[in-house]
Amino acid sequence: MNKYISFFKTFFAPLFICLIAMTTVFTGCSDDDDELQQTAFGYVQFKIYKSASAATKGIETRGTDMLDKLDDAKKIKVVMLYDGNTIEQTLMLNSYSAENAEFGLRSDKLELLAGNYKLIGYYLYDKLDNEIYAGTPSNYKFNVVAGGLKVQELFADAVARGLVNFKLIKHGLPETEAASRANGYEDYPFSNIKGINITVKNLFTQELTTIEKVEVKYVENLKDGYALCDTTVWLKTGSYQISSYSTYSDKKCDSGKLLEIATVPTSETFFVKDNEESEATVPIQLSATAEYLKDYMALKEIWEKLNGPNWKYYGEAAPMGCNWNFDKEIDMWGDQPGVQLLDNGRVASLVISGFGAEGVVPDAIGQLTELRILNLGAHDELIGGHLFEGVGTSMTPEQRQRIRMDYEQKFLYRDIRENLSQILIDGINANPNFKPIKKSNRIDKKDVQFGNLTNNIRGISKALMRCTKLENFFIANSPIVVDNFCEKLLDEETSVYRKAFEEEETAWSWNNFTMLTDMEIYNCSQLTSLPMNMLTELPELQMLNVACNQSIEGDNLLENWNNFIDGKSGEKIQVLYLGYNKLTEMPEHEQLKKMVKLGLIDLTNNFITKANAFGKEINLTKVYLDYNQITEIEAVDGYFCGYYDMESFTCTYNKLTEMPDIFNAKSKYVIGSVSFAHNEITGMQNGDNHRGVNTNNLDLSYNHLEKFPGVIIKKGSPLGILILQANGMNTIKEGDLVGPNSHLLTSLDFQFNKLKEIPFEDFVPENMPYIYGIEFSYNRFAEFPVAPLNCKGLTVFGIRHQRDENGNRCLSQWPTGLYTCPSLMAFFIGSNDLRKIEDTISPYIRIFEIKDNPNISIDLTQVCPYIQAGQYQLIYDKTQNIQGCDYLLD
Repeated sequence: MNKYISFFKTFFAPLFICLIAMTTVFTGCSDDDDELQQTAFGYVQFKIYKSASAATKGIETRGTDMLDKLDDAKKIKVVMLYDGNTIEQTLMLNSYSAENAEFGLRSDKLELLAGNYKLIGYYLYDKLDNEIYAGTPSNYKFNVVAGGLKVQELFADAVARGLVNFKLIKHGLPETEAASRANGYEDYPFSNIKGINITVKNLFTQELTTIEKVEVKYVENLKDGYALCDTTVWLKTGSYQISSYSTYSDKKCDSGKLLEIATVPTSETFFVKDNEESEATVPIQLSATAEYLKDYMALKEIWEKLNGPNWKYYGEAAPMGCNWNFDKEIDMWGDQPGVQLLDNGRVASLVISGFGAEGVVPDAIGQLTELRILNLGAHDELIGGHLFEGVGTSMTPEQRQRIRMDYEQKFLYRDIRENLSQILIDGINANPNFKPIKKSNRIDKKDVQFGNLTNNIRGISKALMRCTKLENFFIANSPIVVDNFCEKLLDEETSVYRKAFEEEETAWSWNNFTMLTDMEIYNCSQLTSLPMNMLTELPELQMLNVACNQSIEGDNLLENWNNFIDGKSGEKIQVLYLGYNKLTEMPEHEQLKKMVKLGLIDLTNNFITKANAFGKEINLTKVYLDYNQITEIEAVDGYFCGYYDMESFTCTYNKLTEMPDIFNAKSKYVIGSVSFAHNEITGMQNGDNHRGVNTNNLDLSYNHLEKFPGVIIKKGSPLGILILQANGMNTIKEGDLVGPNSHLLTSLDFQFNKLKEIPFEDFVPENMPYIYGIEFSYNRFAEFPVAPLNCKGLTVFGIRHQRDENGNRCLSQWPTGLYTCPSLMAFFIGSNDLRKIEDTISPYIRIFEIKDNPNISIDLTQVCPYIQAGQYQLIYDKTQNIQGCDYLLD
């Protein structure tokens, strides 16, 4: 076979390709086989560059047409001469990416016979095999070396392009609005730009090129900010300027997120050189009259007028000791602790409680017309400062409710089951079928003490009346006086804000504050009256906290309350905090019944002697009357208020001598809990005609009920927990604990009384099938009350510390057969006078307390293995005579 039949083969082709385009055709197939086996081969690879990139090398290039982009070329056909023969071969062209193609293309490797070649010409094809370029290089010769690789450069006439990175910068503050907002778009913060389309103009050809959907990343330093585009763009070589841009608040440049379309009158010229990288700045123009920038300037004014340079934050919602910082570009002034912004950059929330502000809130506050939250001080400053933490510019109903009830949770709420003895609490918490009793985080009174100021804000400008979008307005722990409570403009007459606002002042009205639903004026030590010009005109108040304003005399505060009821929010208020004040009276029933939406009323820590009725049409959910001088609770038609969905009613630490007959056990509405603890109650109002109370939890502890108030049970009160601690009770008559709903009882707490015996039949399983815990500690039992031990559900039983009238230990009897009690798991009989116990000790009891029984003698052989295994808790004294368990001696 003629040796030219194997003249070449490609690097990737598995078969030899026979040449059919030779000028001379050879025949024959066997004479030269041995010679063919000894032929040497090498490789050649072609690399195609833009001729513009080789201009400095003096390379001559002649081609037909001109390529727009090198990346358009996907194949190359080369025509070569070798030993007088013409050879053609088509090869694939490759690059890592379209961008890298501008730096050159490389072909697949071509395997050739070693020798000298001359390249006659080459053709470039696109992905559809259309010819897009024909090149005729001059004097292109190359040599293929056996076993080697020859890289041959080719140069094509292609449009010269360079790389451009775009950087968005703030152009400054143009003198006129038209310079940056000529197209009618609203102002927006620079940092809101997430995507951009950029149009550039070639200064020589005047050609416009638009680079679309470029993602933008905002970069902020301590003093300035700019934005970088994540896309590097190829542009034709030349001189350019930015012509226009369109910005978006979405990185995908969604048309619905368009911020603006703007032309750029002038910009810096940037130069694009072939295959070189350059940077172009896009001047995003800011407006000196932009409302969000005006807001930021107002923030600085407020900061300066309130002694801002000396602020030091205390609390947990921001870094301790931090302050505001204005040593940066003006459009970044809104980025301050306690300040939240809307998407358009306007100030939405201003929380300066905890910074120690001092002075008068200036007229500049009126510039913040998009303000939703204004917190100049709040009840939680000394205990965390978390009131508005996590609240965004749009408050959810759950967040609003959390803020509204925060004061109640910190200072008022208490699960009355916390008043149970500790052994009953532990027993309930050990049972997954019961709602656990969690110790409340209630703050002691000393932490909300009147006069404990945290700031020195002495007044608020009337210009606040421009901020009609307010939703929450709080001021607390402040020496503000009523005459400076949004009553007048407080800046000097030369103030820019005052001059601007005076012209519109007559049009201001609190009636326009239709979004203001929550307000707090708390612990303001210099107020002698509430700001009624404001409070009576606000149309939509739902929560008002005016607790702890003790410079307001009781008569004045009562008048304020009456006026508020007759005001525009009197029928809409839902939560009213009036605790820690000097009220001696409440409004009359005819006034109170107007508060038709009231749900929570707080009157704690006042000097009220009579609690006037709201009436059955006012369905209160939470009533707090604690720490007053109340001797009477009024009922109208048998109702203090309506009880639909009532959660708690507490009237503790007062001077009631009878449990008021203001409830009804037969009511269809069940009250969560009722407490009259710490009064002077000796009996029931209306005696045996008392109607009972439809509640699950009743606390009558620390009163003077010497006899068990059996009428409560007999009238069918559905009690689950009854607390009667410390009443001096000495009598429970037979039948007192028997009633239509006595079977619902689960916990009875009789500790700290004078009981000597209990009626046997009242405590039998038939009457108390679900009794879970009974506490008889600190009474006068000489004989063990064994009746409850037969109740199959009894789990916790306490009978510690029994003493007679003379203070002597009186209980020495052991309940024989205790081990047969079916469910008992915790038994407390410490601090008595037990002697020798010969009864079997139950291994099912898990907590057994015998501590402080100095004469006891007991054999614990039966339970010692459980004690040793940690499954049995014995509470004892090491001096006691305990036998059968050497483990306890270690």
